Amino acid sequence: MTDAIRFEMKGDVAELCLCAPERRNAIGSQEINLVKSAIASIPDTCRLFVIRSEGPVFCAGANLKEITDGTMDGDDFQSMTNAIASLAMPSLAIVEGDVFGGGAELLFSCDFRLGVTGKHLKIPAAAVGLCYPVEGIQRMTQRLGSTLVRKLLLTTELVSFEELAQHNAFDWLVPSNQIEAESKALIARLSGLAPLSMAAMLAIVKSVEEDRFDRAAAQVLADACSQSEDLSEGLLAMREKRAPVFKRR
Repeated sequence: MTDAIRFEMKGDVAELCLCAPERRNAIGSQEINLVKSAIASIPDTCRLFVIRSEGPVFCAGANLKEITDGTMDGDDFQSMTNAIASLAMPSLAIVEGDVFGGGAELLFSCDFRLGVTGKHLKIPAAAVGLCYPVEGIQRMTQRLGSTLVRKLLLTTELVSFEELAQHNAFDWLVPSNQIEAESKALIARLSGLAPLSMAAMLAIVKSVEEDRFDRAAAQVLADACSQSEDLSEGLLAMREKRAPVFKRR
């Protein structure tokens, strides 16, 4: 990894951090390749993917200099966010700073979003003549509804996280002095749930979202959970009033 990207496995949790606050965590072609390589290296045992950043700006989107000189284009950025959206395990964006441009696509490619109050999001694509990534528009519209997406894309207005949360853009929104504790608690909760069950239900939800739901295939996933050792462990732990120890089998 470069100094701009940090990736590490913390137990069963994969954590990717954008670490270039001096350039507002803008992402260029090198960072895109590094993020995609990191995602490809995630082991099957991973239970949760987390993306966060350093500095007052979560992400300013694509590196416009590289867009201008042709080093990269919107499809390159989209390939990275598609890789995040296609993960088999749940993904969580922890957003402690303002979001600009394609940085929004990083948020909405994740399954869950935790943000802090007092921050804002702005997508200025129309102000410079760009079209926001096509699949990104699809994802935003699915999650937020077309009315808010029109406002974000077609007015280029600065929109508060509080307003976004009213449209389900954030699953959790807390004051900045609570974000660290909330992050730790949320990561522990999500990574501690039954991984087979989580992966199965996530796959089914995504198939519905992407209009490729297959009833028989979904039932296979459900049956695998019903026949798993994890289910037996979960039920036993409930009877014994203790935390379950899931083994993904």
